[in-house]
Amino acid sequence: MTNGNQHEADVLIVGGGVVGASIAYGLAAEGARVGILDAEDSDFSASRGNFGMISISNKGFNNLAYFRLSYASSRLWPEFADTLREQTGIDPAFDLKGKIYLSVGDAEFAAHTEKVAEYARRVGADYRHDILNRADLQQMLGNVRLGERVAGGSFSPLDGLAEPLRLYSGLINAIRRHGGWVLRDHRVGRIQHQGGMFTAHGQWGSLSAPRLVIAAGLGTPDLASQVGISVKVRPQRGQMMVTERVEQSFPYPISGLLRQNPEGTIMIGVSTEEVGYDDRTTVSVLKSLAMKAAERLPALRSVQINRCWAALRPRTEDGYPVYQESREYPGAFVITCHSGITLAALHKRLLPKWILGGRKDALLEPFGLGRLQNASAA
Repeated sequence: MTNGNQHEADVLIVGGGVVGASIAYGLAAEGARVGILDAEDSDFSASRGNFGMISISNKGFNNLAYFRLSYASSRLWPEFADTLREQTGIDPAFDLKGKIYLSVGDAEFAAHTEKVAEYARRVGADYRHDILNRADLQQMLGNVRLGERVAGGSFSPLDGLAEPLRLYSGLINAIRRHGGWVLRDHRVGRIQHQGGMFTAHGQWGSLSAPRLVIAAGLGTPDLASQVGISVKVRPQRGQMMVTERVEQSFPYPISGLLRQNPEGTIMIGVSTEEVGYDDRTTVSVLKSLAMKAAERLPALRSVQINRCWAALRPRTEDGYPVYQESREYPGAFVITCHSGITLAALHKRLLPKWILGGRKDALLEPFGLGRLQNASAA
């Protein structure tokens, strides 16, 4: 049975992906004793399918609260990245360089132009997104030649990126440096509440703490039901590929298509598929992604693909995050989202104040489960 003083905690976090690790880092930095219980590496994990984008310009078209949440996190990212690097020596390679969108054909360009204008109208002064003609785009991309059918596109300075593996390594390192602990292969099957304590049980044994955070991705619904919270999370498959290292520099990430990693490899993706719990790759989807990339940037036609993979991302009923404390069992929290990288800085800053002190920031308020219950009743 897992126990002992080395594993005492004020807060247990079930789920050790980017979301759980960001929260744990914030809690540990506030002085809380925090522990993460994570399942096996073979488990369905969104973190292994992460593209590393800090995406703002495409967030919240039909939900301004989601734009504000994402935008607030992006403003916190510079300090978040600097602090993580200073405390651990691991650079998450954060870069708020902006993001380009490329439109193929006049019809797609016209539709994109109209949507950007509508975004700007809905969001207001904080929204920055410039429509660019083909010549402007080519100037921004330098020696990276545009495909013949690229009619135009846009650029938003709101967006950025980080290197997911470096970020995750930095988070785990920082948690441990602040006295926290992470236990792998510790799948939680049952949660019990008694005498003001939450006890997580698994084949490995059990551990207890007065506060519990469930951030287990696709495993969230079953665990949440045991603390009186009903939440629906479905899998959404994303396929992607990574190329060999290339000498040519792709100066900006291309929205919904590709980004270049610090070492020179290029990630291409990502698909959005409703296929249930199937994390296999398919030739048809990967071929479509590769063709889409090459049509926009012909230089990619001669680049070798080194690896392809897929991952399942958790999606709530309406696609937006859930931040909910149990009414039946106060001290138990459910947190789920599909934008773990974008929201990492905000999770580190705001969630400890809520989990430890009960102060739920106004930015989080629109994302309780009440919104889904109200929508069902309407």
